Amino acid sequence: MRKGNLLGKSMETVEVRKDIIKIAWPAILEMTLHTLVWTVDTAMVGRLNPASISAVSLGAQIMFITMMILGAVGVGATALVARNIGAGDCRRAGKIGAQALSIGIFISVGVTIVGMIFAEDIFSFAVKDVAVVELGETYLRHVLIGGFFLIPFGVSNSILRGAGKTNYTLRAVLLANSFNIIGDYVLIFGKWGFPALGVKGAALATGIAQILGALTSLYYLFSGKSGIEIYFKDLFTIDKDILKKLVNLSIPAAFELTMNDGSRLLTAIWIAQLGTVQFAANSVAVAAESLSFMPGYGFAIAATTLMGQNLGAKNIDRAKESVAQAAKYAVVLMASVAFIFLTVPYFIMSFFTTDADTVALAAKCIRVGALEQVPIAIAMVISGALKGAGDTQGPFKISLATNLGVRLPLIFLIVFVFRLNIVFVWLATALQFMLEAVLMVIRYRREGWRLLELK
Repeated sequence: MRKGNLLGKSMETVEVRKDIIKIAWPAILEMTLHTLVWTVDTAMVGRLNPASISAVSLGAQIMFITMMILGAVGVGATALVARNIGAGDCRRAGKIGAQALSIGIFISVGVTIVGMIFAEDIFSFAVKDVAVVELGETYLRHVLIGGFFLIPFGVSNSILRGAGKTNYTLRAVLLANSFNIIGDYVLIFGKWGFPALGVKGAALATGIAQILGALTSLYYLFSGKSGIEIYFKDLFTIDKDILKKLVNLSIPAAFELTMNDGSRLLTAIWIAQLGTVQFAANSVAVAAESLSFMPGYGFAIAATTLMGQNLGAKNIDRAKESVAQAAKYAVVLMASVAFIFLTVPYFIMSFFTTDADTVALAAKCIRVGALEQVPIAIAMVISGALKGAGDTQGPFKISLATNLGVRLPLIFLIVFVFRLNIVFVWLATALQFMLEAVLMVIRYRREGWRLLELK
């Protein structure tokens, strides 16, 4: 009997691992595509002039950070959809998806109107260079033509992830980003008979790409291919119970994103006070390290989806096993990245810049970044699991504590009091991520998430 139980548990672990890989690998590729298109976008605009680079870079950051924070309704949608899919209630999952989409569309209308009207004021507040303001205003107004679809695109993908259909979100992102890259080449430089539009071309390529991506995701949702029963009429029907749950889950997620993005932005502003070389070294080191987050992101998505679905199916043991296996995969992959960062940092950084001083300093940063990899893997997966269970307040509170209690005070002291170099800033962030991982694990092991009712 004991042997049979062990065999059964072993088979269940194998099935859990299959589910994790099925969900995680498309999510990893999806995030890699986003990073790739950002890199290609920057490289193409970089062939124009410094003002164009600054305008497009700042404009894209403003738009995407705003849309991500305001699109945090997708976090609540993933958790609720996953819980109902696990419970076998595909119709309610569809109603939840429709309510989330309605909120996303409503927010998009507001953001688009504000952006169109105040584009010049937004850039004038951020920068003083007249040329950058003029180009940035042009970029923002044109990109918002398609940017209206950005939040619905993100929310649609969040709903599909809740259903475990990350292969569909990958297809939508692949189509959008492929068009974005080709559109950049054609519209920025005037190829294939099209006029050379420069910054305006980059904006149009990005905007149209978002429209294509959103329409693809919406097709998968409303065609029934996702397994979610969602209808257009649901978009115009208000369900107060669902709406309340979506808002309660999504507001902490929005605050968490605001805290993390705001902290990174403030850190970058402070680091700029240390000088050009140190700022450049930090920028290229961050660019290199951003690629290492892909495994953590993918397995966090898997943990979110499988936690929600298994709780919906009342299978707590399988939910916990899913989280454990997702964390193991993420730790192994990101520990491998840490080893690479430790052993060949100069080789890695030489791909990003040819300046010897910048390479040397960035290599030291990325070596310190190796210390962050395993804690980040653990924190991302456990955070995803908590959100999948409906505990979005936990990750927000932990983010608030580690940013305000560790990261920002330490970096302020390093930059403005002790005037130390950028390596010490990276040590401070490594400490933050270590503490964040510990707090996430403590929150998870208390198992308060078992008591949350989302349906």
